[in-house]
Amino acid sequence: TAISNAVSDAFRPVDDEIATEFRQQQGVSPESVCLLNVGSNNPRKNVSAILEAMRVLRSRQQPVHFWKAGSDFSAAQHEFISTHQLNDCISFVGRVDEAKLITLYNAADVLVAPSLYEGFGLTVLEAMACGTPVIAANTTSLPEVAGEAALLVDPTSVDAIAAAAERLIQSPDLRLSLSAAGIARAKTFTWTNTASQIASVYERVYSATH
Repeated sequence: TAISNAVSDAFRPVDDEIATEFRQQQGVSPESVCLLNVGSNNPRKNVSAILEAMRVLRSRQQPVHFWKAGSDFSAAQHEFISTHQLNDCISFVGRVDEAKLITLYNAADVLVAPSLYEGFGLTVLEAMACGTPVIAANTTSLPEVAGEAALLVDPTSVDAIAAAAERLIQSPDLRLSLSAAGIARAKTFTWTNTASQIASVYERVYSATH
């Protein structure tokens, strides 16, 4: 029996002032649309595809900035950033505790999670709970978690990732729509629901053996 993970109640929208202050501290202009990726830099996380998409977006003069939280970029990725002169629009914000992570989700405009494989995809759910629109891979568990509350893309296509980001950059209304849909979607992934499903499995097993 497959039972989903859940998201902590701590992940929620915060006051705009908190998010705005964080963006100012990071030196990001109000006009910039901030993309965020959270987690490790394992190859399956496909962070290099986000960097390639950033190169495409910048070549199209889109007002975009990318934050990476968790594990730092690899040496090859740092070289890519420098070679394509992306240093001014890409920031590594480090490993963050839960409080700062919640602020980070709220300060970002879009979570980008183009993983090639995910067993669940908790960052997608955390972002949604904070009202952050999501671009996620259309593979493995991510569509099941995101439902219709995210833009789903082929994670092997840099053009698809860039196009989805461009849609959100150019459409504040779409960002608002996905934000509301994400909050509603995240509310269905509670620890109470998870516990209830586990209890039901135990009850079925017990009934079958007694």
